[in-house]
Amino acid sequence: MFKSSRAVGLAGLTFGVIVFALAAAAIGLRSPDGATAAPPPAVPVDTNRQYVVVAWNDLGMHCYNRDFNDLAVLPPANTLWAQVIKVGNPPQIITTGVTVEYYFPTNTYSVGKSNFWSTNPYNGVQNARSIFNLPADLPDNMGLAGKGLSGELDPQADHFVAEWIPITEYNDNDWNTRDPYQLAQIVVKDANTHAELTRATVVAPVSTEMRCDRCHSNNGDGNENIATNVVEQNILMKHDQENMNEYPPGHTGSLMSQRPVLCAECHSSNAIGAPGLPGIPSLSKAMHGKHKDKVANSTDGCYNCHPGPSTLCLRDVMSSAGMGCVDCHGTMDQVARNPQPWLNEPRCDTCHNSGQYNQDKPLYRLSKGHGGLYCESCHDSTHAIAPSSQPRDAIKFIELQGHAGTLDTCTVCHSSMPTGPGPHGIVPSLIRDFTFGPNRGGGFEPGDTAVYTHTLQNTGNLEDAYKIEWSSSKGWASVSPTGPITLTPGAQAIVTATVNVPGDPGVRGQMDTTLITATSQTSITLSIQVIDVTIVPNSRLYLPLVRR
Repeated sequence: MFKSSRAVGLAGLTFGVIVFALAAAAIGLRSPDGATAAPPPAVPVDTNRQYVVVAWNDLGMHCYNRDFNDLAVLPPANTLWAQVIKVGNPPQIITTGVTVEYYFPTNTYSVGKSNFWSTNPYNGVQNARSIFNLPADLPDNMGLAGKGLSGELDPQADHFVAEWIPITEYNDNDWNTRDPYQLAQIVVKDANTHAELTRATVVAPVSTEMRCDRCHSNNGDGNENIATNVVEQNILMKHDQENMNEYPPGHTGSLMSQRPVLCAECHSSNAIGAPGLPGIPSLSKAMHGKHKDKVANSTDGCYNCHPGPSTLCLRDVMSSAGMGCVDCHGTMDQVARNPQPWLNEPRCDTCHNSGQYNQDKPLYRLSKGHGGLYCESCHDSTHAIAPSSQPRDAIKFIELQGHAGTLDTCTVCHSSMPTGPGPHGIVPSLIRDFTFGPNRGGGFEPGDTAVYTHTLQNTGNLEDAYKIEWSSSKGWASVSPTGPITLTPGAQAIVTATVNVPGDPGVRGQMDTTLITATSQTSITLSIQVIDVTIVPNSRLYLPLVRR
């Protein structure tokens, strides 16, 4: 009787456990006070995957108000992007035939962690509805774009996106400890079978660390003789004191009587698409211009408002080399004079100006390069450009390529090493490499024939030939072909082991171990061995008959 086995050994399970354990360890590498540890070590990756997903958050950090009863700058939110790649030569970016889901394993709801969805004590209307002039209450745990803490990213022309996910910096099991570098799971599934194809672990950072209290606490430097015991109210009273006689029609009267107040109702903000009112400076211009003589032109100065001395949202490779906010954005006065904040920002190719690194869009986060991939897909988000000093940012890169830092391993997306120029015109080194597998095995009866197939693939970028050697512990097996097998880059061949179990009942309880070794004939140090294990059980097993 003929039987074929495709059982896989323990190697795949072991690999999965190792990656999961190291990634889980990385989740805890940053303490709530901002202390960092070394990134997790390199780990093996699955080289047989057919799909990969590269995902990121769009800005590297979103800040939001801790309390919405009095005023609001930004809602609790972050936005996730993803590109799905079908591995091959060449790889293909796909947006059809798959769905991309997201969820936060340790952060499944936001109501209670923020009063954004609560009733305002002054006007009796839900804060979110009142602040953003919504026609009805915003449903619990829903963001302004209709997304929740789990769901699907929406397909676009060349990527997937979920905007304004209403995430907070507090985990379900601890509402008191800030954890700004939240982790999302991005899961790609077959649209028809719903089978999981690939996944990624991505940081979705959010923080309430806007330190207005440094200047605007009771009788603080920013509001002398004003002491309401609430920082936000001190700010509103100071604003009324200095500007109330200039409020435009339709907005007259004290801000204290109009709570909750959205700053962008009058001061335009490209961050949330708010047009503001004519003749009134943008929120960025008003804030930076008002504070330019009071806040130092340094990263520590910026951390008075942007998150923050504990969060340390500027964590990219350039900051690790000693650069700060001012090196890219300029002084407070220069930022105040930006006519289109959020839409007119520093460009990478201002400094990286050799021609290899030109942005194709005004903003880095919207620019694309090699193969249609967004710059952030390989280099990560603005303010977190890899390698980041925040260990959680490294998890997705370790999952993809086995080590932290910029996505620089060609065979993450290419099924074999390419030979032509890659990102930024970089030509890959000449490499000889190959894969051979998997291990197989199964249980068979006397007289059965087991057939095991193994894929030999040239994953380098040079043609190579491979010699096949084998042994069978019981002498039951034969292997073909035995070579030499010549393969061009990316090409593959099937090596088949056929194990003929003797028909003698006396073979029960015996096992044949077939070892097959593939060796490069150009570089004999390149050698991979697979193992096929054929077991003949001591007795035939029968399932009981059950009458239905």
